[in-house]
Amino acid sequence: MQIVPSRARGPARVLRRLTGLSLVLGLLVAAPLAQTGSGSIRGVIRDAAGAVIPGADVTLTNVATNVKRSTVSNEVGLYVFTGLPRGQYELSVQMPGFKTWTAQVEVTVGQTVGLDVQLELGEISTTVEVVGATPIITTESMEVADVKDRLRIEQLPLNGRAVANLFDLTPGVDGGANARVVGMKVGSLDISLDGVPLVDRFGGGMVRVQPGLDTVQEFRIETSGSDARYSRPATAILATRSGTNEFHGSIFETHRNNGASLRARRREETGDAAKLIRNEFGASAGGPLWLGGLYDGREDLLVFFL
Repeated sequence: MQIVPSRARGPARVLRRLTGLSLVLGLLVAAPLAQTGSGSIRGVIRDAAGAVIPGADVTLTNVATNVKRSTVSNEVGLYVFTGLPRGQYELSVQMPGFKTWTAQVEVTVGQTVGLDVQLELGEISTTVEVVGATPIITTESMEVADVKDRLRIEQLPLNGRAVANLFDLTPGVDGGANARVVGMKVGSLDISLDGVPLVDRFGGGMVRVQPGLDTVQEFRIETSGSDARYSRPATAILATRSGTNEFHGSIFETHRNNGASLRARRREETGDAAKLIRNEFGASAGGPLWLGGLYDGREDLLVFFL
């Protein structure tokens, strides 16, 4: 690609540069987004008598980013949304002659949510808001899975701060980065981060350079019954943190100190323990790309830095 310098001066030149910058950032941000969506929502729309309703307008809105997706129920009343990043969503269904139906739905990483809709006769301007619409037990798929969210990843004590060590919290999993799942050999676990494989091709476990603990938003381990799209009988799916329409950030310090003889010893060990002090500092920030009056990236270009 050849880059030709512009002869423009003043605001036009600045605007051109900013446009080029936004295009580059858009490519960098949008490329991984195409791989992150591993969740889905599906269901059947019916009336009060149980008859299916084709042609209903269904809108799904990501609460954090306000990104909307729309579809129409087919001839058997079925609607499907696939490729969904993890997060909180609002589902809205409209059909002339029926009240508008809305519900809040949470999709965890790799989850298939089954949510059937029952419309009531009435004006479309009247809204029926359903609370607790998402079923507690997954009925759309057969996998046995365990999810660890950001709160657990942040607060659970972890020696070495390697995210793979948290895999052992899932029943039937042991070995951390070289995990064995329900008795299967090392290498039976498919591991991915935002859709990118993290399996060590030689050792069979997780790659030696793991993603930073503070970059992971959530992970899901399926110990059996994984979908056919995965290459191994068990699956670990990790999702990274991302920006939202609201500015947010944090600073943190992880401190380790074996002072006051706080050290596990073997019986044969004698003498004073070696001094060990470890401090890890970091900060994170996320939100829409904002350049004052020139550009506002809300609902368009969201960024996250760590």
